[in-house]
Amino acid sequence: MAYSTSFPAALVSQRVGADGGAIFIYKSADTIGDVLAVDYISDGFDLGLKVGDIVFVIDSTNTKVDRAVVSAVTTDGAATLSINETQELTASGAVTPGITILELNHISVIIAATVADAAAHAGLFIINDTSASGTAAHTVTLTAGTFDGSNTIATLNAPGEQLTVFFDDAGNGIIIQNTGAVALS
Repeated sequence: MAYSTSFPAALVSQRVGADGGAIFIYKSADTIGDVLAVDYISDGFDLGLKVGDIVFVIDSTNTKVDRAVVSAVTTDGAATLSINETQELTASGAVTPGITILELNHISVIIAATVADAAAHAGLFIINDTSASGTAAHTVTLTAGTFDGSNTIATLNAPGEQLTVFFDDAGNGIIIQNTGAVALS
């Protein structure tokens, strides 16, 4: 089956603020694999979907519910959903909008991760240094938003270091826990 604008995703909880955090429900006979196709929700912009919104996807055929996150809304209005809540980087790169756990994993190569907009990660956001050993100074840089009101760079340089942050819908962060000695600048 394909997405039908006759039976769109329904808003069940408004967002607080301008970006991300609203909750929608979408019911379809399509499998979750179909629903996660790029630009599946063709009228996503018209429905008000924004990156970071949550969509509970009900598979009416298999009586299954999956929690997805809006990971993209294109300029022509289509929305893409993702259920991958964890991203592992083994080399420098961009952090996928909507993920909630970021793992930095390399023993000797420094990983420079870039978050385009912290608001796309509204809610709890966890950064882990999952390297087996080493002291490479991995960094996570926020292009928009802050970790704690002023700092935009987190540096993790030991296995097991972890930073847990709560981002509001504007990308303003509050540090919940700093395990180890994650440096902020």
